[in-house]
Amino acid sequence: MEKDAMGLPLAKQSEHTLEEWRDWEGRWELIDGVAYDMTPSPNFEHQRISSNLNVRIAVALEEACQKFGRKDCDVLAAPMDVYLGPTTVVEPDLMVVCDPAKKSERGIEGAPDLVVEILSPSTASKDMNAKWWLYEAAGVPEYLIVDPVDRRGRLLRLVDGKYEEAARVSWGETVQLLGGELSILLD
Repeated sequence: MEKDAMGLPLAKQSEHTLEEWRDWEGRWELIDGVAYDMTPSPNFEHQRISSNLNVRIAVALEEACQKFGRKDCDVLAAPMDVYLGPTTVVEPDLMVVCDPAKKSERGIEGAPDLVVEILSPSTASKDMNAKWWLYEAAGVPEYLIVDPVDRRGRLLRLVDGKYEEAARVSWGETVQLLGGELSILLD
């Protein structure tokens, strides 16, 4: 896979299909028919943050289940395929899915309730551009972007079909997710 001047993966080719994608070796995302290589694996800090957020979201979901009667919500970590269209399958770092109809044997079929992407040098541009617009168009209600370098998080909420910034939080602060039902510490 060729890389651009910033070391970001270049698209393999445009207009690929899910059928082609299924036969590729390695880990790939397909966004509107454009292929993105998912290698190398995330670094230690990325995985530490992902693990911490996964646990915190799971605990907060348990509390929300008791407090708000939320049922059927799962927090899932990569690798987990999310199918968002006929030529789009992505692998968010973390997601929350509450609709049982979206959970299938092959992955998640449709927009999760929350997507979390942890920026890394090789994926930051894709997460801040292609995935931002993809998640917005697919109707993902909340998109949390975590920046380990700046030690901040940015929560976007879907309002009338467009993302609006709902919160900016620094390390050690809490962020309110799922419309305020979950409160988690970011670090």
